[in-house]
Amino acid sequence: MLMKTIIFAILAVGALAQEFTLQRLPSVELKNMLTTQCQKNGAEDKVDEVENSGKAFVECVKGLFDVDTLKREIEEARPNGALDEVFKKYCAKTPQLKSCIHNLLDGVTPCVDTEAKGHITEAKNATDLLIDFVCYKDGDRIALFIAEGGPQCFQSKVNEIKTCGDTLRNSVSSVEEAKSLTVEQRCAKYDELVTCVVGKLETCDTPTPSNMFESLAKYVRNSTPCPVSTTYIISIL
Repeated sequence: MLMKTIIFAILAVGALAQEFTLQRLPSVELKNMLTTQCQKNGAEDKVDEVENSGKAFVECVKGLFDVDTLKREIEEARPNGALDEVFKKYCAKTPQLKSCIHNLLDGVTPCVDTEAKGHITEAKNATDLLIDFVCYKDGDRIALFIAEGGPQCFQSKVNEIKTCGDTLRNSVSSVEEAKSLTVEQRCAKYDELVTCVVGKLETCDTPTPSNMFESLAKYVRNSTPCPVSTTYIISIL
């Protein structure tokens, strides 16, 4: 339900801005999906409100950084070993970015189902954790990730990583079965997915991408109800 809430927030953004699309669907189709979701949850009169929250989010993010400018700055800084300076500048804006995301999640609340509404705070915490992880020590992690070819590694392994997700999805026969899983069972499936993805990334030229992904996965896991694994305890001792 946590992921469902976040995905619906992305859908709200996609319906408002053609440059923000989900799986390359036309913006009209995205808007129709948004409208259907609101109707399903008895909030057909809230479609405009949710749309406006998506528009506000797009403008909020645009006010913090421009994608093309960021790409150019990264390319210019890479040869000089100055990526840390670039990300230090952008990571200083994380409080504003968190506020953008929190406002978006609050804005889509009327059109998510009752169970998902109870996970809005968790969704906020999850995105905050992700931002904090990326911007740890003024962005040292993301700077290292890019310098070590992390994006290229992930891009080259997209199809292999997809098989990890397919395997997880096929291990659960229905939505009802997924809902009936205990916390321990859900955490075990999360661990299986992480192990699979890490295994795919380990075949890249450098260990940084797999190490970074595994560290992020453990960081996220440690903030959930999942019991901390023995392996994780050993790794931090």
